Amino acid sequence: MGPITILLALGCLIFAGCRTVHEVAEPQSARILEADEEPLGGNFLIKYVNPWRGAEENSELRFNEAREGFSGVVITPTGEAPLKNVVLESDGSVTANFTIIGYSFDLKAFIDGDDIEGELSGQRNISFSGSRLD
Repeated sequence: MGPITILLALGCLIFAGCRTVHEVAEPQSARILEADEEPLGGNFLIKYVNPWRGAEENSELRFNEAREGFSGVVITPTGEAPLKNVVLESDGSVTANFTIIGYSFDLKAFIDGDDIEGELSGQRNISFSGSRLD
């Protein structure tokens, strides 16, 4: 083999190796959805019994999937609060936490297609269920 052939072969190997490293190093949050894959985020209307009032109430949970990760907000009759530490898993599991009108809650839920079920744990535990708005 001549020196030019060897240089060309090494150049191809280096180029192919760089591409592989880039693909491996790409963060998961920057993934591109497959055609048959649904986005993990969404807006959900949830229903629950307010333990302080004893009446059924509705709230909205919004989960956003962005390049840098997940974010969200909970909108209740008493106000709006950003969700912190939002984790949406590909199996539909959701965890987050938030504070609203002085009360802190941990959210654990499961999204199954257009349905969501879960619990808010805090000073009081609140079970909820709901469905996708969009």
